[in-house]
Amino acid sequence: MKPRHWLFLCMLTVGLFGYTLSACITASTGDGRSSGAVVAMSQEEKITFFVATNFDRLKEDMARGRGDRLTALALLLGIPPEQQAEFFTLAQEKFSVLFPSEQVASTEMVAALTHELSSHPQIHRIVMPN
Repeated sequence: MKPRHWLFLCMLTVGLFGYTLSACITASTGDGRSSGAVVAMSQEEKITFFVATNFDRLKEDMARGRGDRLTALALLLGIPPEQQAEFFTLAQEKFSVLFPSEQVASTEMVAALTHELSSHPQIHRIVMPN
């Protein structure tokens, strides 16, 4: 991949990640407007929110073993860049475990991913939901 394309992909990923996180920390007034209030969320809540709001696209990325949403999830999970390729491979190889049916909920997928990552201590994680 050319350096320009890599830089663009990194910037796009950071932009998508930032946009999603901004939704995580701004409270809603209930009528579709933002109140501007900042809501403190735990890392677990951020991960849960991100997965729920990006579930279909994240599922596609995990099936391919690459993609912007999968990269953003790796960042949220605290997986260092040098270990993300291994994380992507794990997500692709364990796809049928993470998504055992079409009806799997995002919280069920996160729980299955947590279990799979606990079986792979070589992939460093800063934070993982319980």
